[in-house]
Amino acid sequence: MGRENEKGSRTPLGSRQELNRPGRAVRAAGAALLAVHCSAAAAEDAPREPALRIDTIEIRPTNVFAPDEAAKSFFPYGLANALHFTTRASFIQKQLLFAPGEVLRPDLLAETERNLRAFGLFRRAYVRAEGQHVVVETADAWTLLLRGSLSNKGGVTTYSIGAEEYNLLGTGRQFGFGWEKETDRSSRSVFYADPNLFAPHAAFRLDASELSDGRFFRAAMGRPFYALDVPWALEGAIRLSDFDTKLYAGGEEATVWKEQERDLLVTGGRLLSRDVDAVMRFIGSVEWNDVELRGGGLGAPPPERRANRTFLFLSAGLARVGSDWITRRLVDLIDRDEDFNLAPSGRLELGFSLPVWGAESAGRALVSGSVGTPLRSGFALATLAASTRLSGGVENARLSAGARAYVMKGPWTLVGNVSTLVGWNLDPESQIALDGESGLRAYRLHAVEGNRRLVGNVEARVLVVPEILQLVSFGLAAFGDAGWSWGDPDGFWHLADAGVGLRIGITRASKSSLVRIDVARVLHPDPLGRTGWLLSFSSGQAF
Repeated sequence: MGRENEKGSRTPLGSRQELNRPGRAVRAAGAALLAVHCSAAAAEDAPREPALRIDTIEIRPTNVFAPDEAAKSFFPYGLANALHFTTRASFIQKQLLFAPGEVLRPDLLAETERNLRAFGLFRRAYVRAEGQHVVVETADAWTLLLRGSLSNKGGVTTYSIGAEEYNLLGTGRQFGFGWEKETDRSSRSVFYADPNLFAPHAAFRLDASELSDGRFFRAAMGRPFYALDVPWALEGAIRLSDFDTKLYAGGEEATVWKEQERDLLVTGGRLLSRDVDAVMRFIGSVEWNDVELRGGGLGAPPPERRANRTFLFLSAGLARVGSDWITRRLVDLIDRDEDFNLAPSGRLELGFSLPVWGAESAGRALVSGSVGTPLRSGFALATLAASTRLSGGVENARLSAGARAYVMKGPWTLVGNVSTLVGWNLDPESQIALDGESGLRAYRLHAVEGNRRLVGNVEARVLVVPEILQLVSFGLAAFGDAGWSWGDPDGFWHLADAGVGLRIGITRASKSSLVRIDVARVLHPDPLGRTGWLLSFSSGQAF
């Protein structure tokens, strides 16, 4: 911080005759200039205060219920604490972006706080400086989930049964298994994740599923850009899948193909420059992708030209990541701090596929960006993403854009959302649906299919009962949804609905901390002429 200049006294001016005397005036001006010069030189030569450095760091982890909460409340609170392993201080320490002896930088304290919240393990996470002493406080969320979830989206009921632990023995590791009935298939799955496999921030994740119509496997490992100052990143992932892909027309299943995909991806990057509120990075990737489509017993077989596609893409580009964060409550969750980045950020990546080892020759372009702005009583966010493959023309080109605004006053939150997804010459297994899963809550899944859509939503939310027994909160919502769809196979359609909902905040849970129950009325019939009311329920907001 700069020093304030000392306040000097002003000498009163003499008479008009004295001012008119040239000699005295010249000498007075020279003396004034000399005084200014000497003052400036003295200020430059004066020693600056040394930058404040971190002396000690104190980590204060807290269980699901603080000791005083468990002591004066009924016994399940103490039982929950006994069954839950408090997050280890060693795990939290590995996430810190600062260390004793380093310069105390408020931006790194704030970034560490956001990173801790992003894990989803904590109800609260605060990092603050008390002089040269830094305090890190965390309050654990309940991370052992015995899954017995049930949801209904677009008239299709899905469920899952299993168990998941998102903070295994307080180490931040994750493990889970379960049986699931999804919209198009059922599955048995298992996953494991470690955010610090061999070293801090060396992340590993493994997912494997046995599907009713095939199988899925994915393994990923690497070091991401976990903070703005990180000089480099390197990650790798392999994905293998084999399942039925379904195409719809007029709201009904029309075609089934067998789809097999193999993908190997290595990404990395290097920090190029850093200023006060943004970084510039060089990014690159190598991706081998192989897709095979076969007839599945329903409808016409896949088109021969694009039924089998193999590419080996080498890509490079630039990414700008800005940092202008705000923290708010009662946005999309209840009783949780939520972080939003308003700074402009963007990414451009260009690549080409080498015609070797059976791969096709093609080009590729990827671009994305986001920006936000504060409003009088809230904020707004906008996003843009586009991608295309170039092989004798544009192939599988997609453009998505969205804007969302939040206005908050007391317990009320008003949300407006507009989003669009447009496709050109899509791969044969791809469709763009307008239905309950894309934001129109009164409509069934795959109500309308095309190659472009536009969706608008408005929703008023209010918190009516805050935290009962420190476990659950209740809110209400009223909403309206509207959407338009164009392109094959269903042509132009306009859908709209309106309804009301219940929001349940499970304030001590780590995942699925918000349960949404909506009842919506169809205002425009779908291609099958369906109208009436539809009940939908799931975790998280609808958009």
